This record gives sequence, C-alpha cells and structure tokens, in this order.
Amino acid sequence: MKKYLTILTLAISVSSLYAQQKPKKPNIILIVADDMGYSDLGTYGSEISTPNLDKLAYEGIRLQEFYNNSICAPTRASLLTGQYQHKAGVGYFSNDLGLPAYQGYINNQSLTLAEVLKENGYTTIISGKWHVSGKGQSLPWQRGFQFVYPKNEQSANSGAPGVPDIKTDNEGFPLEASFQTNLITNNALSFLDTAAQQDKPFFLYLGYTAPHWPLVALQKDIAKYKGKYDKGWDALREERFKKQKELGLIPTDFPISKKDEDIYDWAKLSYDQKQLWARKMEVFAAMVDELDQGVGHITQKLEALKKADNTIILFISDNGAPAEDLVRWYHGATKNTGTVGTTGSFESQSKNWSYASNTPFRGFKDYLYEGGINSPFIAWYPGKITAGRIAKGTGHIIDLAPTIYEIAGAKYPKTYAGIRPFDLPGQSLLPVFTGTQNEVQRKEPLFWERAGNRAIRSEQWKLVSHWPGYNWELYDLSKDKGETNNIARDNHEIVSRLSVKYFRWAKANGVVDFATLEDREPQSMKEFRKSRVQEVIPAGRGFPF
Repeated sequence: MKKYLTILTLAISVSSLYAQQKPKKPNIILIVADDMGYSDLGTYGSEISTPNLDKLAYEGIRLQEFYNNSICAPTRASLLTGQYQHKAGVGYFSNDLGLPAYQGYINNQSLTLAEVLKENGYTTIISGKWHVSGKGQSLPWQRGFQFVYPKNEQSANSGAPGVPDIKTDNEGFPLEASFQTNLITNNALSFLDTAAQQDKPFFLYLGYTAPHWPLVALQKDIAKYKGKYDKGWDALREERFKKQKELGLIPTDFPISKKDEDIYDWAKLSYDQKQLWARKMEVFAAMVDELDQGVGHITQKLEALKKADNTIILFISDNGAPAEDLVRWYHGATKNTGTVGTTGSFESQSKNWSYASNTPFRGFKDYLYEGGINSPFIAWYPGKITAGRIAKGTGHIIDLAPTIYEIAGAKYPKTYAGIRPFDLPGQSLLPVFTGTQNEVQRKEPLFWERAGNRAIRSEQWKLVSHWPGYNWELYDLSKDKGETNNIARDNHEIVSRLSVKYFRWAKANGVVDFATLEDREPQSMKEFRKSRVQEVIPAGRGFPF
C-alpha cells in the first residue's frame, strides 16, 4: 500500500510541476482606431500627444507597411475573419447590394476571431464599434463574443455605439462620463475585471470610434492644442515628414507624394478662415489624444491585474484619414447647431488636414493609393518582441487571424456549427515579430477592390486604378512609395501579368464589375464619394460654401 501511495504522490507531483511549467496562453488585445492617418501618432511622425501608444511602439515593433481595406466596414470584416472582404460578404460596405459578396454583413463561412478563440478556451470581449451585421444577423453576441458593449442591434448595425444621453456642459461640450471614447474604454475595463476572475485567457476587441467625424472632444483636451495648427497643413506635413525620417520610419531619400490640386492654399485664406480650419485640427488632435488616454487606462488595468507580462497588444487604424467634407456632403452644413468640438457640430477635418494626416503618402480613405490603405501598426508583447524595432512588414489585415491563432495555439476548425469554414488566405506575422523575417514572405500578391477602385501589391510593384477609370497605373514602391511616377506604359509585361492575377482573384472572391452595381448603390454613398472633390479657391475668394 505504501508503494502505491508513493507512486500516486509522485504522479501528482509531476503533474503539478508540468502544470506550473506549461506556458499559459497569452491574453490578446486588438485595438482599432477609426479614420486615423498614417502620421497621426507620435511614433509615426505626429506632434499629437500619444505617450501610451508611443510606449507600446518603443517597447514593441512598428511596421512601415501594414494594409487595410480603405474604409471601415470592409476593413472590419477582414480584420475579424481573416478573409478578403468580399469572401466575408462585406465587399462594398454595410449595405446589401443583392449579391453574396456584397450582402453587407459577415457570412457564416467566415469565422470570427471570437468564435475560434472561444472554442479554444478564451473569454471573448468587445467594446466599441462593430459595423459588420445586418438584417438581424452577424451581431457580435451571435459571432462568439461573450461580453459586449453596446449590446443592442441598432448600435451594432450603425457605424458607432449609440449614446442615448450625452451630457454636456454649458457650452455644449461633452462631459467625461458620457463621452463616447470614455464609455468604450470604461466598459472594456469593467469587462477585464470580470474576465480576470476566470481561470482563462481573454481576447479583447477594442473598437474606438475616435477620431472619426463629427469632430467632438472634451474642452480640456482641445485646449492643449490651441494655436498648434495656425501654421496650416503644408507646414504640418513638412514637419511630420522630417520627423518620420528622423525616426527611421522612412528612408531619407523617400519621395513624398505630390499635393492634390484641390488642396486649399493656406496662404490665400483669410484670418477668420484660418482660425476655423485650425480649430478643426485642434479638435481632431484632441480626439486622438483621448483615444491614447484610453489605451493608457487599459495598460494600467493590465498591470493592476498582473496580466501585462502575458498579454499581446496589437494596434491599427481601419483606413487612412478621410477626404469627405461634411459641410458639402448630405446637407451637412444645415446640421450644425454648435461650434466645432461641441456635440452640436457636424464637421470633419476634411481633405486639407487629412493631406497632412496621411503624410507621406498619396490618397485618402476609400482610395487605394497608399494614403488610403497603409496604416500605422504596433505590436507589443513583453519578452517575446524585441523592443524598438521597425520592420518593413508588408502585412495585411487578413494576416492578423493566422497570427493571433498561432500566438494563442488555437486550432482553426475544419467544421463549425455544421459548416465548413473558408480557408484563411493570410500568413502569420509572427516571423516578423520575432525578427526572423523583415517582411511577410508571400506566395501570392495582395488584392483590393472597393466601389470600383482596384489594386494589387506584388513584391515592389503596385498596380492601381481609380473608379470610374479602368486604366491601370503601375508604381515601383521600392523607389516611389509616394506613387508619383506612373510607369505602366514602360512595363506592359508586369501590368499584364498582375492584372491577370487580379481578375483570377476577383472571380474566386465574388468581385464583380462595379458598373453592374452602381444602380444599387445608396444615394448617400454616391454623395459621399462626390464630397471628396473640393472646389479650388482662387486668390481673393472665400470658401465655396
């Protein structure tokens, strides 16, 4: 009997020792900013105060090239599923255009990060923007999330969480307790407290709506930036460009993109006009600042819960800074009942300031030039990622699912709820994180299509066309990341080879010629696309509105 007891005690001891030595699965936090440009963080060239994200960057890795889908809902569909947007069912936007690839919400064959991670033992949390559901389907609590804010269908279907009662001060500025950025952060903090009581790792999807228009921020944060933007967008762009070179983010011989002809000439604006425009950027900067403060509260919570050492944080923006002008779009000017920054304002930073936000690239949100699809990317993982690295990367949002599953040791199911999921087209970024690669080694190019705009990225080559045109432009991004020199005429073989691959991909993913869908496009979205073109202001004239 003693012999058996000794063996049993030894077996229990070995089992206990193995349990102690077996590495715990890491917690995962995925943070998404909304409409934030490539240069809007301190570590990407900005003057905006973002100490918390900068700290993650300096203690982790930044990528020079990380691609999104140029606009919110398609980006989120790919981000959450690891599929190209059309394959996931959100090929156009969160609108149903009558085809499976354009139904406007995530289909059942495209499994979400939450569904897969929940099956692999994770507590799953979302706080903030969802924007990939429709017709009562594909709501976050239907797609694997256990803790959800806001938990109502209307808010999930819209672009932003609804705030039923925004409390304001006497001047119409929001109070901190009801401010949307703070509500998203505070609900996430509460969920993390609950998750910490469970003996399970957690996955938090933190979908901030900042700094998406309308421009609304807290008075105390707007005040920090008073006078900082009186210099105008041209000077700001030059300052950010210089800082990006100093940071080592871009090469010293980088050719900056050319200025669009319809960007207003700051020097020709009147004093009052300059004050109005400067105010817009002050509020935008405050919104980015407030998002960063939220990230700081999240990292402080990790420290308090003793979870920081075993948590990976990933940060991106869903698209480049926007070109739309809300004063010109959808009768926006009539919606203003307060000054810029108050809850009564309906304003955007517009194309002029976004030109600076997207430094050093060409293009804007909804465009497939680099300014529309190249996002800041930060990955922080203590002890696993060498601090302070900048890698070329060339990652894409379809890569995040395989990356997260590899880090979590999660199995991607062959069947789920009786359905065979689509295979994952992306590749893990882990070799880039660990330094064994400087960029993703792809077997296939990357592809894009959004409302008729098309693009392919293969090695150094970028093929792009801008709707309603069909002509391909070709850029060598190893020499011309600003996309200033179209070399398509001199490289017919490359254009032909890549375009064949594009049409093969389009067929496999359900992409159709946008001309066949134009009649189904909502009128508001047609106006949205038109609003991106500004009237040029001649010398001595005022604004065209």
